[in-house]
Amino acid sequence: MPTKKLFIFRHGKSDWTAKFKTDHERPLAERGIQAAQLMGEHLTKIEQQPELVVSSTAKRALDTAHLAHEFGQWDCEIKSSRNLYLASVEEALEQIHAVSSDIERLMIVAHEPMCSELISELCFGAHVKFPTAAVACLKFRVDEWRQVKANKGQLTWLLTPKVLSKK
Repeated sequence: MPTKKLFIFRHGKSDWTAKFKTDHERPLAERGIQAAQLMGEHLTKIEQQPELVVSSTAKRALDTAHLAHEFGQWDCEIKSSRNLYLASVEEALEQIHAVSSDIERLMIVAHEPMCSELISELCFGAHVKFPTAAVACLKFRVDEWRQVKANKGQLTWLLTPKVLSKK
């Protein structure tokens, strides 16, 4: 049976001292920028690039997606979805279910607590600490994204910028 990979990417560290009008406009901090670049490069190095990226429309999430895409030299489209900003697990699953079955490696760039809650929902209640700019890879034995459901996923790995920067 075919395998689908879902990469869940939490946006990089944001800058609370920057001037922004709404939470949606909050930018990345320098540390968040560097972490997004590092994660993009590393995913390419280990041959785990996505075929499609769907990001929250929040500035910090979209910037994380674009930086990882650029520094990882990914050959894929980045789509943005307002529905991933402050999304529930159910709203995130709606986004996943809408993806074409032609895509085998999908990345969602979003926020806590949804990222860790989604991992828990899909992977038999797995509890993960999911810091900023972390990426988790979940594997599913399904033909289509709409078949992704609770307790059907396997958490294959979880990478954090802190672990990578120690190498």
